[in-house]
Amino acid sequence: MSLISISEASELTGKSIPTIYRHIKDGNLTQTDNKIDTTELLRLFGSFKSSTDYLRENEQLRRSNADLKQDKEKLYQINDLLRRSNADLKQDKEKLYRIIASQEKWLSTQTVQSKPADTIAPHETAPNEPIMDESLTQRLVRKLFF
Repeated sequence: MSLISISEASELTGKSIPTIYRHIKDGNLTQTDNKIDTTELLRLFGSFKSSTDYLRENEQLRRSNADLKQDKEKLYQINDLLRRSNADLKQDKEKLYRIIASQEKWLSTQTVQSKPADTIAPHETAPNEPIMDESLTQRLVRKLFF
């Protein structure tokens, strides 16, 4: 019969200190002068962990931690790439809006110079000729998706 401290009992069994206290409170373990009998620990938890078990677990945790750090770095890099890509896409979108606006201006000046709208008879308009009430954006969307 050997008496050990709560923290030593925690280390030997691989259980947390609050778990040991919970078993004391529930009556599964008895405590004498803040010490616990090792035979009661064996009865309740089974065999103790050896130091090689702890070393093996620690090594696995270290490897896992290193893997997580690498994954975290990769995620930061991906996030950075996505932010740059998003900024590039915003610039491209603004360029397209400027192009569409300039096309609309050019188109409106061409149709006004060629023939006034009130002189065009309904049967004279070709099916591919732009409709004046429709914006260039609407026409592009119609051509792309319909």
